[in-house]
Amino acid sequence: MKKTRWLLYPVFGLVFYLLFLIIEMPAAWFAWGLNRYTQGTVRLDPISGSLWSGSGKLAIYYPKTTPHEFGTTEWRINPFWLLTGRLQLSLQAEHQGKRVKTTLGLSRNSLLLKDTEAEFSATFVAQLYPPLSLISPQGKVRVSTETLTLSPDRVEGAAALEWQNAGSSLSPVQPLGAYRLEINGAGATASLLLRTTQGILALDGRGEWQARTGRVLLNGSAVARERVTELEPLLRLMGHDQGGGRRELRVDIPLSRPAARAAAP
Repeated sequence: MKKTRWLLYPVFGLVFYLLFLIIEMPAAWFAWGLNRYTQGTVRLDPISGSLWSGSGKLAIYYPKTTPHEFGTTEWRINPFWLLTGRLQLSLQAEHQGKRVKTTLGLSRNSLLLKDTEAEFSATFVAQLYPPLSLISPQGKVRVSTETLTLSPDRVEGAAALEWQNAGSSLSPVQPLGAYRLEINGAGATASLLLRTTQGILALDGRGEWQARTGRVLLNGSAVARERVTELEPLLRLMGHDQGGGRRELRVDIPLSRPAARAAAP
């Protein structure tokens, strides 16, 4: 019995030592894992703290050659979240008009966005998706989610995008209004509902987001509530005349697929 007891001491010692190493893992491990998971799109440098709680300078490289700085970012990982089969972390950042607060869930083939509140300038959104620069969007874009899960062939949950004080270089009328796009996913496609919350240019439509291809299709209409003459050139660019001052609104955007590729932690 004594010999067995003495053998247990080094075993327990090794276990506690390994636990100590895990707890004290440096923040560099988190930065390395994030960089690998996002294939270099998201980077943290310099960093401080540990794997489980730290901070660093966050930069999003999208397109790959264009860094967008988010300033000092803080993260926190609860080790017990690993029992759910995915790495889940709380993250928040704020820098020069860009603000993000969310809980991210990362697994092998899906991304979870939970309790998300994000705000960006419309100009920044156009930098992330260059085709939007053709209309030089102005105003603020807000993104919110309760729970939204993205995978290569499914969209589950709900999200909302709001474009406030919306404007464009294509129109002398500023602002045009405020708009809300509601996203509701329950499978291979997510339904889209566009509505106007205020403003002189009313935009309304319905459509879908195809998870497998990433394609966004939206069909609706646009109508000027006031200053019709000033808005007529912009309305003519939107689509066919449907009568009664109403113009066709059609959006067809090929977005990239929403799921990350890297291995699960």
